[in-house]
Amino acid sequence: MIKFEIKEEKPPIWDNVCAAFKIIPHAIFTYGKTIYNPDKIQIPHDLIEHEKVHMEQQNYNDTDAALWWGRYLREESFRLDQEARAYGRQYAVICQTVKDRNIRSRYLVALAMSLSGPLYNKIIEHSESMKLIKHFSGVK
Repeated sequence: MIKFEIKEEKPPIWDNVCAAFKIIPHAIFTYGKTIYNPDKIQIPHDLIEHEKVHMEQQNYNDTDAALWWGRYLREESFRLDQEARAYGRQYAVICQTVKDRNIRSRYLVALAMSLSGPLYNKIIEHSESMKLIKHFSGVK
């Protein structure tokens, strides 16, 4: 298992992200193998798993993270793919502990609202984001 750290500060790509997106309160970011938590929120386990997907995508290092973030900020389709995979893992982790289908459904709706919302410049419709998250989660 790769060790990671959480820093309660802005990530190195903060200015570029702010220029590209409407940053919402409590957003967290991964750069390499570091989770940046500028608002110092408590990060639930499922969200840490979401960020671990981004660590994997960035090969756990700052050099690849810089390249990943450049592509992430430039290419909407890449950003959607990367986030859908991370939200899929997040939803799968939730489903491991939540067995009630109604509660799972509420989580899925909320995750899809995030993916289809202003943080990602509304890159996908809500119903499509639900399908993508479910697909990448592997949950039936």
